[in-house]
Amino acid sequence: MLASTMQPNLDQLVGLGGARGDALARWQANGWPDAHAEAWRFTRLGAVVARDLVPAIQGGETRRETSAPIAKIAAEMQAHMIRFYNGMLDVSSLDGLPDGMVATHSLASDFDAIATEVAGLAPNDHPVGNLSLAAMSSGLRLSVAAGAQITQPILLVFEGDGENVSAHPVLMVDVGAGASAVIGEWHQSQLGLSAPLVALRLADKARLDYAKVQAEGATNVHLAATGIALGEESVFAGFSISAGGQLARLETHVSLTGETAECGLSAIYLGRDKQHHDITTYMDHAVGHCHSNQIIRGVLDDASRGVFQGKVHVAPDAQKTDGQQMSRALLLSRKAEADAKPELEIYADDVICAHGATVGELDETQLFYLTSRGIPKATARAMLIGAFLDDAIDVVENAALASMLRHISDGWMAEVKGVSL
Repeated sequence: MLASTMQPNLDQLVGLGGARGDALARWQANGWPDAHAEAWRFTRLGAVVARDLVPAIQGGETRRETSAPIAKIAAEMQAHMIRFYNGMLDVSSLDGLPDGMVATHSLASDFDAIATEVAGLAPNDHPVGNLSLAAMSSGLRLSVAAGAQITQPILLVFEGDGENVSAHPVLMVDVGAGASAVIGEWHQSQLGLSAPLVALRLADKARLDYAKVQAEGATNVHLAATGIALGEESVFAGFSISAGGQLARLETHVSLTGETAECGLSAIYLGRDKQHHDITTYMDHAVGHCHSNQIIRGVLDDASRGVFQGKVHVAPDAQKTDGQQMSRALLLSRKAEADAKPELEIYADDVICAHGATVGELDETQLFYLTSRGIPKATARAMLIGAFLDDAIDVVENAALASMLRHISDGWMAEVKGVSL
């Protein structure tokens, strides 16, 4: 393990107890994974381990004006913004939350309440989970009352700067029985390391529409861990798009613990220059009669690299499980690289599970067809790439979240060489 490198200075955390102290002990024992860790085989941290990082400290600057582009997007979505700066919550942004939603935030002296709850839902003994629980920049819990139907999107905006600063926001979202909510994450900072830890819990018959945008600065490292627990008849509709940063890994672990729960967990990664994007998922069908579906799309230009690792686990008693995943990557450059590792681990015999992965270039036949009808080649390329991405974004049912995601995909497309929108 890389316990002594890319390790933020944690001297200020000596003496922690409870869940945070346990996390700190695990982090000090294990540190960052090295090349021998199978789960990190495609995403090695050697290029960034030398950074001298200092965790953001509670009491530092927490409020700046939200950047104009993000503010405009939030206005278009008619969303309520909750702002973080260097991982620290701007408490004033909690004012005016929709009826039925309550926010609880912790000061540094009282992080354990949220840390204990998140630790029970986060990926087990995960490096990001261990570090961020120990070095929490902020703790926030959003609770949706049972039966509440919250249609106004809540947009969590994460900004900040400091090439030697690491941010460790910890977030808990609890959706009560029969309730529904719409939540988006927007990450756009200029930090050395962004390491958000998120836990989502859906009670019986709850629904959560959720979308995440990773649009960090060019030198940022974004390592995120998310844990999700689904109750009986609950529905989680989740989507991520990763387009920024030097290196980004978005890892999500889902546990379907109530029968007839449904989980959509899809993503797009967009790479150029020498960017590295990693989408890693673990879908645990712990009980029967549940359905999960993952659609992953990647577009890679220049010398960028994309990774998808997706595992579907079906427990022995989880009969009538339906678990699907499909990964497709489109290479716009001969120097780009895509890796896919889909897995099925099935211990029940009455299931419908499948996975697949493809990697290829733009279809020359389709390109010829379009150009032969008078469409300029650059426009034809844009049409094919756009259709490839829309195939994934079209699964997003919430119009506001879909619009937010398309803002990123359209902006990325506008900068692709040889493409005319």
